[in-house]
Amino acid sequence: MTAVQTTTPKSAGTTPTKSASNNSAAAAKQQPAQPHASSRKHEEFKNQLVHDVFGRDNKGRVPMEKVTMLIWQFRDDPAVVQFMAQFVARFSGSRSTYDGIEFYLPQIAHMIIHLEADWDEAILERFALVIAQQSQHFALQLTWILEGAIEDYQPETVEGKRNPGYNQLFYHRCITLLSNIERCVVYGSPRSMELQRMYEKGDITRDEYEQMKMVDRFNNAKQITTHGANFRNLMQRMKETKISMPDLKKKGKEKENGTAATAPTSAPSDPGSPTAVTTIVNEKKQISKYGGTLLYKRRSRTSFYKQKRWKRRYFEIEERMLYCYNVQPKRGGKLRRAMPLEGATVEVFEGKYPFMFVVKNHHFEYIIRAKGENDMKLWIRLLRGESEANALIPHMLSTDEIFQEKNGKGEDETKRASPNKLTPSQAARFEFFRNERDFVAAVCDVAEVLRFREPSDRKKVAPGLVSDIKFPPCGYVPLCKSTDIWRRVDSVMASETRVFNTNERCPMIYYFIAKRGEPVGSTLEPRNLNLDVAEYLHTLFKVPDLENRRLTSIGEHADELQLGESGDDSDDKDKGEVKVEDQDEGYDEFELTMEDPTEHRNSVWSEDSKSSKSFLSASMKGMKGNQQLREFMQESIAKLPTKIATRITSTDGRRQGKKGRKSYLDRNSGPLLNVPIIDTPIVESSHDDDSAADSLSLDGQSIISAGTGSIVFGDTIKKFEHHDGINKESLDRAKAVVCGGESWAEQSARMLQSVKKEGEDQDEATLHEIVTMMAKSNDDLRQEVFVMQMIHYFESVFAKANIPVWLKTYRILSTSKSTGMLEFLTDATSIDSLYKSDKFPKVGGLRAYFEQVYGSSTSKCFLAAQRNFIRSLAGYSLVAYLLGLKDRHNGNIMIDTRGHIIHIDFGFAFGMAPGHEWSMERAPFKLTKDYIDVMGGPNSEGFKEFQKLFVDGLKAARSNSLNALGLVEIMMYKSNYPCFSGTRYGGGVSLKRFEKRLLLDVPDDKVEIKARKLIKKSIDHKGTKLYDVFQFYSNGYAY
Repeated sequence: MTAVQTTTPKSAGTTPTKSASNNSAAAAKQQPAQPHASSRKHEEFKNQLVHDVFGRDNKGRVPMEKVTMLIWQFRDDPAVVQFMAQFVARFSGSRSTYDGIEFYLPQIAHMIIHLEADWDEAILERFALVIAQQSQHFALQLTWILEGAIEDYQPETVEGKRNPGYNQLFYHRCITLLSNIERCVVYGSPRSMELQRMYEKGDITRDEYEQMKMVDRFNNAKQITTHGANFRNLMQRMKETKISMPDLKKKGKEKENGTAATAPTSAPSDPGSPTAVTTIVNEKKQISKYGGTLLYKRRSRTSFYKQKRWKRRYFEIEERMLYCYNVQPKRGGKLRRAMPLEGATVEVFEGKYPFMFVVKNHHFEYIIRAKGENDMKLWIRLLRGESEANALIPHMLSTDEIFQEKNGKGEDETKRASPNKLTPSQAARFEFFRNERDFVAAVCDVAEVLRFREPSDRKKVAPGLVSDIKFPPCGYVPLCKSTDIWRRVDSVMASETRVFNTNERCPMIYYFIAKRGEPVGSTLEPRNLNLDVAEYLHTLFKVPDLENRRLTSIGEHADELQLGESGDDSDDKDKGEVKVEDQDEGYDEFELTMEDPTEHRNSVWSEDSKSSKSFLSASMKGMKGNQQLREFMQESIAKLPTKIATRITSTDGRRQGKKGRKSYLDRNSGPLLNVPIIDTPIVESSHDDDSAADSLSLDGQSIISAGTGSIVFGDTIKKFEHHDGINKESLDRAKAVVCGGESWAEQSARMLQSVKKEGEDQDEATLHEIVTMMAKSNDDLRQEVFVMQMIHYFESVFAKANIPVWLKTYRILSTSKSTGMLEFLTDATSIDSLYKSDKFPKVGGLRAYFEQVYGSSTSKCFLAAQRNFIRSLAGYSLVAYLLGLKDRHNGNIMIDTRGHIIHIDFGFAFGMAPGHEWSMERAPFKLTKDYIDVMGGPNSEGFKEFQKLFVDGLKAARSNSLNALGLVEIMMYKSNYPCFSGTRYGGGVSLKRFEKRLLLDVPDDKVEIKARKLIKKSIDHKGTKLYDVFQFYSNGYAY
């Protein structure tokens, strides 16, 4: 194969620690190493770190659970974090690796916001931007996390009140990253299509193409974080001088010789006079900050717009933000308001007073009065420039232009051409990113609007509000992963919309008509009905604008890539091996050779989509057989700062940490275990007719579904649904009680048939299906997102240990601090609704219901449903105990048509309970007499199976506790989650309780005894019964 040599520009912000490490490494090469105890321990540590990442149990996959924990463990060492981030980014072309990155995105985002504020280099931010260039879905998910954090830390709430949680550092961090993500999406990887053409022509090999594409992404992310609209970064790199506006009239007095203008010795006499900060860029003076005193009114959104009175405030434009102070900051002013200018609209406002203009974004709207016409034009020009600034070149206005504007000689703003015009492909990406966010916001806003309507009117007006939602050309329901099947939302069944009336909220159920298999890219390419989200968006928006461009070097300061001559004799022997070329000192990246799957050369993924085998597996067949990789890892880790060796040689080694930052991982030396996150199983098809058993296909592709429901393909309707050992007759009886006599597969088929009858133009090669989801407002779902992540983690732990418990993990997406989406659970109802059904047995409880629906206690269907119940009860008993889930009334526990129970609504978790210390829920988990009767009684084989599953599950969770505790510890750090904050649950209290529930202080031979005591304590607990009674009389939930 051809050797590819790449160089990475050295950052100007390289930490002294890292430089010292490189110097010490260079010195070590010049003289033989002296044997020393600390060096031996350092070598042992390196071996352990390599083993943690490339252990035998990884089976060729990148263990994101270990990487996340190592980043957290060495969070005070940017060099370690940088190494791990670069390592993961190198293998992000693998679907399994990308799934892992998205699964641990809450932890990665939390560390980006709260850890990197004091770092010299935005390591994790650049990592996120590299990954965002690969999938726009990932970029959207991170965007919604940041928008929630912005609401946490912004100066004022959406209602216009002072925010007690305001944090300027974290707020600025989120705003900057939010802008940088959009820039990455819009501008993409600058040379991706050029490299693609070179590969297709045979100028470079597949291996060279992958390596160069990743370096391109790295440098693009670095360029954006360094040269984006972050003026502080720019000012740190250049000499700057502060001048006052009156000095701008002294044009020509400074020599344009590359030196900065002289700063005035005194401040302006008028404290409200406009001020600017200038810096020399290409021998021209540019403005990086501008401010002045203005009159303004603020409009705030509560249930309606409420206008305020005029106030005099000092406004300042900096880094695509509009800051509002009570007085000028250098005179002791305090920040009162802040508005992100990214995408904000700035317009002249015709009203009672002259020289007015309005600035507004999604949350805020300011009406501002300037002192005069020229002053108004200047502010409008500056604000519009910041809202429309180019991604890689920040908006800068010269002092000459300021002078012309102040004297009325500037261009007419309405006639000025935008200097930041996007190319067609950039505009397409920009429109998609904005439209998708607007679409999701509109879906959630309907629930917010209905919240202020009378409960009796909500169901009447809901269909009309739903019909008014504007659907983007390329919109989708983002309750998925980048590797899930793409479904474009085409329309909505407005008449089918369901509304739930509660005291504080108005959740809604939407039914969208989605399409799969639509033509994308070249019309000559075969359609792919199973194209995933990242693949679809990559194919749709990959059209380049390169007609008049030449191939340039990667990165602004990068050296050109040097390509060697291709050789034909190295392809076979080099497959599956890692080639490490000589690099400049300090280079800590690597390349990995791969096979050349030319049939997937346009894919965003590096490996064959039909193969579950990771592309790493070829080079990960064992540490002994890959000495070259091992040597490379050893050399790379040797470049880490020398303070790692210092930590190891201390008394407790890795257990020692900084005061006040001692992590659970630092205090425990146990190994990090591999926990592959299990995926959603493919749903079996229904066998209602003879033809249904035959798999549908298009051009040889099998049509699959990751969820239940029906699809329409041409004139064929195919149903996908779970059976779990239950026959059709029993399912029919169950659905009559659980879901009104119509299963989700039947309901979605009915909806699709009605669409066909309406005469909609049906493309015979396009597949139609119904996508359903729940939208909520006035509810912070971020804690629920984390709890569901933990349930998914423990589900994977149990699966790895071959413990057959059952858990339903469903998608939850928090789109802001008060809105979100949830996957709607089909073919299920709450225990409360089941008890209230007129078809539920009058006597006998759940046991009588099971016998009524599934047959006698000895029948095959009854035993299958009983097994489903036992396994799901064991699974949810485990997670309810481990995660401290409370508020477990019968409205928050569901049952499906196959006998599984499902817990929902995790607003009270990790020991946080209604009533707090006065809570009635004192049992380890909910285990009522009704549940035990379904299992056959306390002495039955079914109950013994439940006990065994609970004991085995608790042992497995205990063995994999290090990762679980690490996930909790990360999210608990500077957390706003109710379960981790306040005097009752903050200060590490929840983590200590979680650690105790894992029985880590119990000897191994005593764990089973302890687990059985937990079961015994939970059986028909008095507190459980009291809470059910309380919920019955307070909220009407049956028990």
